[in-house]
Amino acid sequence: MSSEWGGLMAEFLSKLLQQFNNFWTKTTPLQKIKIGIIVIAALASIILLVIFTSQPEYVPLFTNLNLNDAGEIIAKLEELKIPYKISNEGTSVLVPIKDVYKTRMQLANEGLPRGGIVGFSEILEKTKLGTTDWERQIQYNHALQGELTRTIKEISAVQDARVHIVIPKKSLFADPQKKDIATAAIFLKLKPTMRLSQEQVKGIIHLVSNSVEGLTPENVTVIDVNGRILSSEITDSQLADSQLVKNQLDLQMTFQQNLENSVQTLLEQVFGPGNVVVRATAQMNFDKKVVEKNLFEPVVNEEGIIRSIQELEEYFKGSGGQPGGVPGVDSNITYQEIQEETSEYEKRDVIKNYEINEIRENLVVSPGSVEKLSIAVVINKELSDEDKQKISQLVSSTIGANPERDSITIEGMSFDVSLQEEINKQMELQKEQRQLLLKRALIIGAGFLALLMILYNRWAAARRRKEQEALLAPSEIASEAAIDLGEEKNQSLKDIERLVKKKPENVAQLLRTWLTED
Repeated sequence: MSSEWGGLMAEFLSKLLQQFNNFWTKTTPLQKIKIGIIVIAALASIILLVIFTSQPEYVPLFTNLNLNDAGEIIAKLEELKIPYKISNEGTSVLVPIKDVYKTRMQLANEGLPRGGIVGFSEILEKTKLGTTDWERQIQYNHALQGELTRTIKEISAVQDARVHIVIPKKSLFADPQKKDIATAAIFLKLKPTMRLSQEQVKGIIHLVSNSVEGLTPENVTVIDVNGRILSSEITDSQLADSQLVKNQLDLQMTFQQNLENSVQTLLEQVFGPGNVVVRATAQMNFDKKVVEKNLFEPVVNEEGIIRSIQELEEYFKGSGGQPGGVPGVDSNITYQEIQEETSEYEKRDVIKNYEINEIRENLVVSPGSVEKLSIAVVINKELSDEDKQKISQLVSSTIGANPERDSITIEGMSFDVSLQEEINKQMELQKEQRQLLLKRALIIGAGFLALLMILYNRWAAARRRKEQEALLAPSEIASEAAIDLGEEKNQSLKDIERLVKKKPENVAQLLRTWLTED
């Protein structure tokens, strides 16, 4: 198979070369000059294209560098033999895009860029014997400030930062009435068009306060390049309220998106992808309620717990009333006698107090309950009332809607796809342009390849001729020379005979002259 392909290729190239030779011999010198100019322009274009496409794309390795860091990074890049460029007046270093991540890791291993910041690693490297306690404390503060600065600069909105910490000196003879407290001040330079949120400022304050012994958030001050005190705008209540609102909005958005995805996934199985649009709005109650209920139930059929019992019994039996007078009157009043008669008296009272049945309920209503749902569905199709009713029931079952509370709207209409069609046309046009450019490049490349093959064949033919001439034997060269001399001799004799016939007197005079000279 390869030999057949090679034969066909050789035959094609031979025909192409023959056609080119025929064309070349028929062209005028002016046409040849024009063709040469075109070929040279095509070659120059191809060379420029190759150079342009092969040139690596440079991307920033580090930006906003100080001069010390820039110098160290450039020296390290030259040591690693990595090409680089410098921009922004020496504050930015660019490297080829294929080397950016590897180079960053290598430089990070070397502790670059340092940012002009001294941390614990640099302090430990420079620690000397004989350092006093005061010097060690100064070095510790300097290193702690550097480490905090590096951490704060990792925040996306921060371009540069400085941290100043004041730690009170510990002493055995400190005045107990005087309380020395640690304080900190943070200076921030933000990136253009960037701002720090209250949560970010709060995070910076807590980062510094939790990194320094004895430092409280109230004693941390944050300012920006304009001198504005950012920390004064932060209060715990404001931060808590804003975070609570954010969490509630996130919960509501997540709930609505879940509803939309559920309905859209279901309907797209019927009407096809891109033919259904679903929007959900949930009205949610984030109030937390604690409901306490005390229920009292009466005692039924004298069943219950008896709290107390009170019994009163009276009994009298006799034949008549007992004599007596009116109390409070003089004693010399004559009593009236009552006739004797038989009598009997009895009284009995029972009072029972029962415990009342009391039921206490404490009901805690968690925030986030749904008060109302509104679902709107638009389908890229004309729908009848019956279809709308079926789809509405389907959506209601999917989201578990409450008919008395929630509303579902179904509409069918044609979508406006003009923008999408325009985008598709632009993409198709770009694709055609790329294909046309590729075809032109292939044609130019094929012509350039054919020209190279023609030049190579001519060079090879000339070389073969030289090799054949070099391989000719000396005898063959001598015989060819003898043949040439013989032919020249015969031609000379014929010329002499012709001259004698035409001018015999002149020939005779010439012979006499030669004889006289001899």
